[in-house]
Amino acid sequence: MPTGDILPLLITLFGLVAVGQLLRLTGALPPTAADTLARVILQVTMPALIVVILADARFEPALIPAVLACTIALFSAVALGVLWMRARGASRPTQGAAGIVSAFANTAFLGVPFVLAVHPGSRGAATAAVIIDTVDTTILLLTFGVAFAGAMARPPSPVKAPLAPRVRRALGELLRQPMIVAVLLGLALALGGVALPAALAQPLAQVGQTTAVLAFLTIGLGLDLRSLRGQTVPLAGIAAIKLLIAPAIACLVLLALDVRGDVARTAVLQAAMPTAVVSAIIATNAGCDGQLAAAASVVTALLSLATLPLVLACLQAIGL
Repeated sequence: MPTGDILPLLITLFGLVAVGQLLRLTGALPPTAADTLARVILQVTMPALIVVILADARFEPALIPAVLACTIALFSAVALGVLWMRARGASRPTQGAAGIVSAFANTAFLGVPFVLAVHPGSRGAATAAVIIDTVDTTILLLTFGVAFAGAMARPPSPVKAPLAPRVRRALGELLRQPMIVAVLLGLALALGGVALPAALAQPLAQVGQTTAVLAFLTIGLGLDLRSLRGQTVPLAGIAAIKLLIAPAIACLVLLALDVRGDVARTAVLQAAMPTAVVSAIIATNAGCDGQLAAAASVVTALLSLATLPLVLACLQAIGL
């Protein structure tokens, strides 16, 4: 897709963010509207979209390198976020918040709809976007992310529960997530060569197609600009890591592996997405610096208006 073609797309998508922010500021919707819409997306529209995409998935050889590149970028961003705040003399809870929000991207609410819009009709790109979200946001955030935030928020307990029960509990929690169930169902259909019946595929597709509109409205409804006060320098570093350095690392990994095409570009775009709102929630609930985490989700969402076109232009220039 030529870079110039994404400008109308960005204007449309972030216009929805502006509408959501206007609804927030005018009080046209209740304060709980963003949380309600987020639950609808996570439990209804995204699972429907995932099943439709994966049932018709195209598993290209580039998929594994793409997931690997995003995962390397994610762990690198965690380390860089911690080091950035440590260099500023911040506390462990603040370092933990910076590590979480520098690494985990909004690959579902923003990433999947954005990739589908940038690469319309590309089954490889759609599959990669969903698999990267499943591995690097859903699974890693709910396991490593939760554990990391808890470890950084407080000293480790000298007595720990046995490993096996903790693993079983974590696995049980993952398998109860609607998006994970959708991934497993979609993969089973794809690997078994079973096509969704038209009577089921069409309504699922129609429900899934509402994800982009609801997602960008939700982002706008959830933006709290007051959280930015007094955080300019820390947020500048976190935004640079999340929006520029992480996708650059993913890109370098893919170039080193000589992987190019729609799937490779999807991996870099997913790494370039702004901070996942749920990562800020996890950091806050664990006892990390909630104000910094919330501010990072706002700043990176706003700055991605400029950085996503830049990332796409760079991908086009280097021919990835």
